[in-house]
Amino acid sequence: MQDWIYILNPNKDTFDGEPSDKETLRHLAHEDPELDLWLSRRNRMYPGDRLWFFFSQPESAVAAVAEVDNEPQEDPDDPDFAYRVDVTLLPEPTDLLYGNPVGRDELELGQVRSVQKVKPGALKVLLERAGL
Repeated sequence: MQDWIYILNPNKDTFDGEPSDKETLRHLAHEDPELDLWLSRRNRMYPGDRLWFFFSQPESAVAAVAEVDNEPQEDPDDPDFAYRVDVTLLPEPTDLLYGNPVGRDELELGQVRSVQKVKPGALKVLLERAGL
């Protein structure tokens, strides 16, 4: 199992027209938890991997988590985001992270890329805050 950070910018990314902020993801986790996400490159994600959502604004922090349902699939119709991956938001862990997000300084993030692996030191904090 791998753990990934997925960067969201609420000013640029949306979910069916709704802002991609932590309130929207928390709501979706309870009401419509299955998401189809874009990837700019193929990551070696597998079913059961976790995707930790890092919100770049207004507070730089992880405040939601999902589980990968399938391996990323190529999307030939979108050259900017050539791959897509299906995930399911985890309601209870997302609620815990919403109330006590993991800040950027705790994540050991260097250069921020759209998707990157979680560093081992940060994983312990993420799992603890999410109750996993």
